[in-house]
Amino acid sequence: MFRPTAALSVLFCTALLLTCVTCRFVRFEYLGCYKDRVSPRDLNGLSGGSRIGGFDVENYKRVRSAEMSHELCSGICSIGSFPYFGVQYSKECYCGNSFGSHGPVSEADCSMDCSGNAMQKCGGPVRNSVFSLSYPVSDNNTYTVVKQSSPPVTSGTTSVWPVAAQSVEDCLLRCSARADCQAAVFSRQELACHLLEFVYPPGHLSGPEWTLFVRG
Repeated sequence: MFRPTAALSVLFCTALLLTCVTCRFVRFEYLGCYKDRVSPRDLNGLSGGSRIGGFDVENYKRVRSAEMSHELCSGICSIGSFPYFGVQYSKECYCGNSFGSHGPVSEADCSMDCSGNAMQKCGGPVRNSVFSLSYPVSDNNTYTVVKQSSPPVTSGTTSVWPVAAQSVEDCLLRCSARADCQAAVFSRQELACHLLEFVYPPGHLSGPEWTLFVRG
């Protein structure tokens, strides 16, 4: 069973609806499997709210999604700057300022695959896989997302460095590691990442299949 001790995520909260949104990295670390109850919820940070980002908050103080993963839940809870999140019953996400009020349980109780990523575990029935969230403060960790649906703006002087990356997170981490990287483009369809010396990508890296991330 794959249990990451730490990982990096990017906040995608409203990128599906807007053409431009400011994003930041958050770091999350697995803390363990914990018991929950319908009332009171262990992670109850979404109490009283009806929406967070582009997601509906249900009566049970949770967000549900068929695409649930550790990254998605961390992104949802980081919108509210919560220090903890929990994933439960394969597709449920909970946020909170504290956890553990009902006590820990065996790891075997948190054995359900995440509905959006079968390589990850998302709790079990009334059981949360709980993670801590932290928010590194650095200009290198802030990006503006630009969906390139309009005709591309090209620059003949842009230096482009292709790198191996299987996710947006990996792509942006590689950009952050270079002082001369001002932007990056990533294609989910092609699983391709290109780092840019200037913010204008060349024509062959522009278009709706590519997303441009401008640094700083």
